[in-house]
Amino acid sequence: MKTAYKYLKSTSYYSDLYDRLTIEECRRLEKRGISGDKISIETDKSKKDKIKKEFTVRVVVPTMLYFVKGERYSKKSQTIREWMERDKAKDKKLENAVTPIDIFCKKCGSEMTATLKDFHGYELKGEERILFFFECPNECKPRRAVFEDGEEWKPKPHICEKCSSEVKTNDTRKEDRIITTYACKKCGHKGREILDLNSPKEKIDKNFERDRRRFCLSGEKGQEYIGSEMKLKHLMETIEGIKEKEKITKVIAKIKKLSVAGLKKLLTPKSEKEGYSKWEFSKPEINRDVVVRFTVQDDKEDRQEYDSRSQLKKLLKQTLENTNWRLMNEGINYRLGILTGRLKGHENDEDLMKLIKS
Repeated sequence: MKTAYKYLKSTSYYSDLYDRLTIEECRRLEKRGISGDKISIETDKSKKDKIKKEFTVRVVVPTMLYFVKGERYSKKSQTIREWMERDKAKDKKLENAVTPIDIFCKKCGSEMTATLKDFHGYELKGEERILFFFECPNECKPRRAVFEDGEEWKPKPHICEKCSSEVKTNDTRKEDRIITTYACKKCGHKGREILDLNSPKEKIDKNFERDRRRFCLSGEKGQEYIGSEMKLKHLMETIEGIKEKEKITKVIAKIKKLSVAGLKKLLTPKSEKEGYSKWEFSKPEINRDVVVRFTVQDDKEDRQEYDSRSQLKKLLKQTLENTNWRLMNEGINYRLGILTGRLKGHENDEDLMKLIKS
């Protein structure tokens, strides 16, 4: 049994196809730049509009073409590999497809022979399946078409263009044409369709090689583009990094850098309003950062442990938000109305940047 079509082609086939698509894209862009921006007779008299038109043709379009040609080159090898892998997989799937068994002629009952197999359906919609074509050894008609899972293919019924009822059809072949005549039993409408089996002659693109040299970059020019793109990307990343750093520096300048004494002075009045008093700090641990252990008293006797801890945590988060101090990850401990924990103070800009980003 043969397959209707071998999907995997030579590398040169895919290279030509890719270049053809590149040429078409560049031609459209070039044409749009030259004739797409049409200017009326009145407007064309305006010097300003003439300058704008000339700028588009001389600067904008060539710049856009430069990037289109470069991007097409940079993606060419990967795209061709993907196309070839796709078609190779299709050939493999066809080769390994299991032929349905027990397919018999509906006219004489003889077991039919599979003569052809190919994909059927829409690949992009995920509806593509393998369809097998069977013929009767006694040359009975009609032939049968069966999917790999045994489901028989059924042609869609022809619908009358006048009343939308199903119509009766008859196919006849004359040389390289299939003539289909149909008649509607309901409204009597008749018609005829002709299918020409001759492949239409492909138009010869006389300017293909010329435009290939213009629009499809050589290996040397393509690598130059990729190198310049990498440099440009690095430059843009550097600029973005500088902008980000400047932005963070401005934010850092707005942060209140409090000493331990300043921290206590900030917390005391705000916490007393919420029923927490008598702040005490232990001796600071000084390494890269400054860490102090705190003790504070909950003055509300009816406040339960969970509420006391969660409300103090919320208070600290809000109060310290625009400062260089934060509550440490271990959280807050509670014993008989006394709450303890640790606060960390950041001093250098690097740590303050991390604080802002967190």
